[in-house]
Amino acid sequence: MNAEELRERLKEYPQKMTTGERMKKYMAGEEVDHIPYTLSLVQDVMAEVCGYTSTQMEKDFNIFAEVVERTRDDLGMDGVNVRLTLRSIGAALGSERHIPEHGIDYITKPVLQDYKDLNQMRALDPYSNSILTPLLERARKVKERFPEMALSTGVVGPFSTAVAIRPIESVLKDARKHPELLKELLDISVDHSLQWVEVFTKEFGPATTSISDPVTCTDILNRKQFETFSKPAMEKLITGLYEITGKKPSLHICGHTKGIWSDIRSMDVSTFSVDNCEDLEEVKVALGDVMAISGNVPPVDIMRNGTVEDVIQETKRCIEKAADSPKGFVLAAGCQVPLGTPEENLLAFVYAARKYGQGAQLGKLPRGLE
Repeated sequence: MNAEELRERLKEYPQKMTTGERMKKYMAGEEVDHIPYTLSLVQDVMAEVCGYTSTQMEKDFNIFAEVVERTRDDLGMDGVNVRLTLRSIGAALGSERHIPEHGIDYITKPVLQDYKDLNQMRALDPYSNSILTPLLERARKVKERFPEMALSTGVVGPFSTAVAIRPIESVLKDARKHPELLKELLDISVDHSLQWVEVFTKEFGPATTSISDPVTCTDILNRKQFETFSKPAMEKLITGLYEITGKKPSLHICGHTKGIWSDIRSMDVSTFSVDNCEDLEEVKVALGDVMAISGNVPPVDIMRNGTVEDVIQETKRCIEKAADSPKGFVLAAGCQVPLGTPEENLLAFVYAARKYGQGAQLGKLPRGLE
């Protein structure tokens, strides 16, 4: 099926609720039109579908608004997330960052090369910063242009923020050579994330907040490093977010996480989003009785490189594995949807979500699988 054929098929499964209404009813145990779903950071891909580069979208709010409308109309995602990227805090503090015309930004020179400069990392004002202030302005414009849409934000986990401030190889060495200084850097990372959400909440009201922390995966940190450094900092961040917003944040960690599921189980998050390298059924058994789980259609092998049929079958498989999770399931890709993902594959994901996920209810397999 091509994109136009999928749009016709989608008419058989119209949405009967907004995203917010659906999630509220679903978590209350009521049957909803279809399983809740999302696609992380899909706006860059939708900009591509609309014929723009990511840089054009970032610089021109009218283009951004067009992408938001297209995402709402084509994919049924009617919320707007104005969040910190993995590099935002690092760049705001002075790390040198490269932003390609169309692609993902990256740090070229972290600002903190020597811990003697650590105290300089404490001062950051979102109201007068070249990186953060434009994000606040974007959120303000979104609120004015789309008053009916839910506005949310997101922050980056302590370790992933730290490596945007200090070189990752230095941070990993610090775990052995300068543990107390590393803990101080992680505290600063947490403080800046909380400051962002505090300002965001002051300006726009309490919003759902997500946390992304790819560096915390067990592919990078061993168990001892996680327990000593990442876990306490993460718990401080989660507690602070709840105190500011009154809402539990969601958490996504890229890569392998099975070795720390017992620790995540004790964290006060609403949803844990898992990468496609882990098995959803195992996640459901390990965590599904204490929090909602989310995932995990492979973003590269399936969403970007697969056929429409591949996407439909893999999306259905995720629903079969996890939709009966006791505390809820949100269908998603295993990580950020990559650039180059075809429009028809995005539509195929939505089609499968609505078809096989129709009649979803907390803790039960949807009627659409019958």
